[in-house]
Amino acid sequence: MKTQIHTISVPSDGSYDNEALSCSTLDISTHNGEPHGGLRGSNEFILSDSGQKINSDDQTGQLHLWLQRKAKSAFSEKMIKKRLPILRWLPQYNSTDAIGDLVAGITVGLTVIPQALAYSGIAGLPAAYGLYGSFLGCIVYIVFGSCKDVPMGPTAIASLLTFQTAGGNVGRAILLCFLSGVVELMMGILGLGFLVDFVSGPVSSGFTSAVSLIIVTSQVKDVLGISAKGSTFIEIWRNIFNDIHNVQLWDTFLGITCIAVLLIMRIIAGLKVGPADDELKSKNHRIINKIMWLVGTSRNAILVVVCGAIGYSFQASAAAPFKLIGDIPPGMPTFKAPPFR
Repeated sequence: MKTQIHTISVPSDGSYDNEALSCSTLDISTHNGEPHGGLRGSNEFILSDSGQKINSDDQTGQLHLWLQRKAKSAFSEKMIKKRLPILRWLPQYNSTDAIGDLVAGITVGLTVIPQALAYSGIAGLPAAYGLYGSFLGCIVYIVFGSCKDVPMGPTAIASLLTFQTAGGNVGRAILLCFLSGVVELMMGILGLGFLVDFVSGPVSSGFTSAVSLIIVTSQVKDVLGISAKGSTFIEIWRNIFNDIHNVQLWDTFLGITCIAVLLIMRIIAGLKVGPADDELKSKNHRIINKIMWLVGTSRNAILVVVCGAIGYSFQASAAAPFKLIGDIPPGMPTFKAPPFR
C-alpha cells in the first residue's frame, strides 16, 4: 500500500493558503510571537443552503391529492351510513317494529305534553314553545340519530339555563338555541367530544343536584297556585312565604294527588301476584301481572288523559276550580332566521 504525503510550503512572509477553505473569503495568516500583526483576512463567512427548493406546483399537487383522499373518505358508503344512520335501519324496518314504535310513541307523547308545558314555564316562555321543542328535535333525529335510547327535546337543566340567559324573551331564547346548535356542530366536526372526559363525577353530580333543587322550587308555586316570582333560589322561597295566604286549595289538592298517584303506580309496576316461581303461576296470575306492569309503566299517560278530561269538563262548564293553562295557538310558527339584532 502506497502512502502519499502532501507537503505545505510556507512562504517567507509567514502566510499560507488552505485549499479546503477556498470557498470562503477567510485568509488565515500566522506570525511568530505577534498576536495581531500576523493575522490578515476577513471574519465574515458566506453560507449557502444546498437543500432542494420546494416547487409551488408540487405543493399544489400534494394539496390536491390530500383533498381527493378526504373527499373519497367523506363520501364513502361507510361514512355516509355513519352520518345518516337512517340508511342502516330503514331497509330492515318491518311491521313488528312499527307496532312497537307506535305504542311507545303514544305513551311517550302523552308524557311529553305536560313535561314540555312545565319546561316552558321553567324557561319563562309561552307554553306553545315547550311543545314546539318537544317534537321538532325528534323529527330531525329520525334521520341523524344514532342511538334509539337518547331522549330528544327540552330538558330541565336547559330550560333553567335558558331562563337565566334569555330572561323570558322569546327572540333571545331562539337565538340562544341556534348558537348552541352551531357550537355543538363545530365541536362534533372538530372531534372535541373527549372534553367530557375531563368533567369529574362530583362536579356533574353537584351541578345536577343544585339544578334539581332550583327546579323543584320553581314548581312549588305552581302546585300551590300562587304567583311567587323570583330569579334566585332564596328570592323564590321568600316570595312563596310572603304569598302563602293566597294558596289555591283545589290546585294544591290536585297537584299532591297526582304526585301520590304517580308514586303508587310506580310501585304497582314492580308487584308480582302468585308464586315466586314463574312456572308455577297460573294463566290468571300472568294476565294480572301483565296488566299491573302495563298500568304502572304507562302511569304518566294515564294520568295526563284523566286530568285532561277533568280540566276539559270544568272548562266547558265555565266553573273551573283549577288554574288552567288556557288556549294554545294551533299550527306551527313561521320558519325564519333567528333574530340576530
